Amino acid sequence: MKKLLLAAGGKPGTLLLAPLYKALKNRKAYHPVVVLAAPHGAEPISRELAASFGLGEARHIVTLPVGTAVEQLAAALTGMEKIMLSEKPDLVLVCGSDNAAFGAAVTAAKLGLPVAAVDAGLRSYERSDAEEVNRVVIDAMADFHFVSEHSGEYNLINEGVSDEKVFFAGNLLIDSLVGLMEESGNSDVPSEPVAKPKKYALLLLDPAGRFAAKEPLEMMLRLLKEISDKITIVIPLVAGLDALLQQHGMGSAFGEMEGVKMIEPPQHATLLKLLRDSLLLLTDIEEMQSEATVMNVPCLTIMESSARPATIEIGTNALVSLDEEEIRSRIHDILHPGTHKHITSRSKIPEKWDGAAAGRIVAVLDRVV
Repeated sequence: MKKLLLAAGGKPGTLLLAPLYKALKNRKAYHPVVVLAAPHGAEPISRELAASFGLGEARHIVTLPVGTAVEQLAAALTGMEKIMLSEKPDLVLVCGSDNAAFGAAVTAAKLGLPVAAVDAGLRSYERSDAEEVNRVVIDAMADFHFVSEHSGEYNLINEGVSDEKVFFAGNLLIDSLVGLMEESGNSDVPSEPVAKPKKYALLLLDPAGRFAAKEPLEMMLRLLKEISDKITIVIPLVAGLDALLQQHGMGSAFGEMEGVKMIEPPQHATLLKLLRDSLLLLTDIEEMQSEATVMNVPCLTIMESSARPATIEIGTNALVSLDEEEIRSRIHDILHPGTHKHITSRSKIPEKWDGAAAGRIVAVLDRVV
């Protein structure tokens, strides 16, 4: 029986890991071992994700300090090393592109263990983004590369990776989407709905990202004042967002605006249902872009580039940067679909974003491990 170590840290990585673990667990040929990294005091994985994919049993945890990125990386490296030396896996599967994934890839390579990069080859070409640097290094350490879209294949081959080491498996985020939605059923959002389906927009902001400064927040406030009389705006208060608004003296300006609903951070399955029933997603993070494309929800991404170009080329996603007029124009087009259809008219589901990526990865592992 082959022992496979699956390493991840943070929500994006665990959403990739969970369905892959379940698929491997169902195959008698493998003994999957899970290693999760999380900051001190934080849950390494949500209970709903653990329950949905059978991750409730004992697993290794690497605790990361509340400090700089370098301090967290150092903890990830030393923590991963102890576990890998103890477990002696036949292959390390690295899920995600955060510091924990980076640490797992580098540690495995240093120990001479084969490495497989999951969700490999994604590139935003924004080297100022820490995770972009991590993606490049993880792929450089990997012996096998499982890609989620064709751009990943092209990027890796252009970087000199042999096409024999690149496998187009599909998007594991959609596997998690399918699994969580099936687990929770196709019912309405639990508890009292925040608004009627397709009568609200979902706004997801990163407190440490483009809206950390006051000026972008003021721009968003102007936009919300304009559109909240036409459509309800639902804003989950993700960790740090409320503190950021208070820091800039804008808590009441956002929270007391008519037509804007600030809600507590929902569980991921609930967030997926909120996305499914929304008229549009406005965000400055990559999370939920894939899911929005599969659910055919128009997504306006306040970024200059995306590591998942499939969501833009054939999906519902559109890059709008911090361009107030562009955002305003795009929202108008979505609210008035009869005038322009440049987003939704060309949206479809990218190839192999079908909830079966984990099975395809396991089929490849049967041949190469």
